[in-house]
Amino acid sequence: MALATILFTVAAYLAPLLFVSAIPSFDGLTSWSSDSISTLVPGMSHLQALGPISQDPASQVPFYMSLAAPRGLPGNVTVFKNKSPPLFYIHQSQLWHYHNDSTILPVNVHNSTGAAGLPLQMVAESAPGGVPGGRWRWQGTMLFYENGAQNNQGLFYSCQDVNGLNGLFLFLQCSPPPAGCTPFTIHSFSSNRRTDDGY
Repeated sequence: MALATILFTVAAYLAPLLFVSAIPSFDGLTSWSSDSISTLVPGMSHLQALGPISQDPASQVPFYMSLAAPRGLPGNVTVFKNKSPPLFYIHQSQLWHYHNDSTILPVNVHNSTGAAGLPLQMVAESAPGGVPGGRWRWQGTMLFYENGAQNNQGLFYSCQDVNGLNGLFLFLQCSPPPAGCTPFTIHSFSSNRRTDDGY
């Protein structure tokens, strides 16, 4: 009887282990990297900023659209040389910043008419909002923002806001660049970038 009790105890201990070993596993997929997650979220990529100061041949680090905030927290969208740029994607005409599986922030456009000559500012926030009716889209590799019949023609400006913080701004009509601002176009060179909004 003691032997039967021991065998039953051992079997009870080993049974869950047999179940765990039956769960399929895939080599190399113990966590999601930015390369593997982009196959689950089509179009997610680093967004490179091209402009006059990004053309320095001595520069080894490109300019990327990034956040002027600690990683994973909301903040101003800006452009700077970034060795570890964040990921962005468009879903249902909304631009999103992917930080990790539990932190995905919408990039909103706010009316910043309080800043002289800087009408619209990009901000990553915890909930969708900002100017109503805006829509993000790709035209080739270039990022565009449009609202109604107007769009930014793919042109963004890196400037300081009224508080002296760096930010990324845009116009919905042709305007000369604001003083002290640098013009950029923003591009996704990802091969799996979505050019439609069918999901």
